[in-house]
Amino acid sequence: MRQRGQVGWVREDLSGMGLDVFWQELEPLPDAKGRGGVGRLDVGGLELVVRPYRRGGALGSLLHDRYPQPARCRRELEVLLALQAQGVPVTAPVAAVARRGRAFWRLRLCTEFLAGAMTVPAFLAAHPARRRAAADAVGTVVRLAFAAGLRHPDLHLDNVLCRPSGDGANGYKVRAVLVDVDRARIAPPLSQRAKDEMLVRLQRHLVRHRSRLAALPTRAETMRFLCALGLDRTSRHEAWRRLAAKLARSLARRGRGRRTRANPA
Repeated sequence: MRQRGQVGWVREDLSGMGLDVFWQELEPLPDAKGRGGVGRLDVGGLELVVRPYRRGGALGSLLHDRYPQPARCRRELEVLLALQAQGVPVTAPVAAVARRGRAFWRLRLCTEFLAGAMTVPAFLAAHPARRRAAADAVGTVVRLAFAAGLRHPDLHLDNVLCRPSGDGANGYKVRAVLVDVDRARIAPPLSQRAKDEMLVRLQRHLVRHRSRLAALPTRAETMRFLCALGLDRTSRHEAWRRLAAKLARSLARRGRGRRTRANPA
């Protein structure tokens, strides 16, 4: 869809409402992750989670939420749709919209709100009886994403939401969905090296942010995660050792890099 100074890719049943409705003021979403200020929005009776795009890194303080073109939000929408088509549990995409202001664009991604969903660390803290089921569910999501060829530059446990599914009488089940695939792409097949890089990145995020996370997975839960990835007992222990060695090297490299930047020769 195109309107004056705007472009959007919108789910068909909401396309008749135009694009302005996706730019209404957002209701704050407690505990939401993301640097852009994630919020809630009601569009046509449908409750949405809206993530404004905001730059990080060196350009973040200069350009903030401004982008030279609207392609970034469209690409993320396409990745979500591709994963959904291959049976990967993802947050249901609704729209990607962009609004131009002079030379730059501001972008938003809109997905369906999943009531009761929490990031994995928050879920582990809030639902201790479901921790084992959560490890299984998260491992299954990652296994399916890997099979679909997902290459994610910043995979971590805040990119996965969990919520209870079923009560204690029927087993402590958990539903997990993948969210925030910004800058990710689909390029199957994945090599073991590519999978390891994403798994090490996931673990590195836990190590670096452990002081602020509500809960961390135990070794037993990590083994359940690896089992849900499709690894047998021997392969799980081999993967544990291999990933631990790669994580140590990665942390050492990043530590040296920070010291070099702080104390240039």
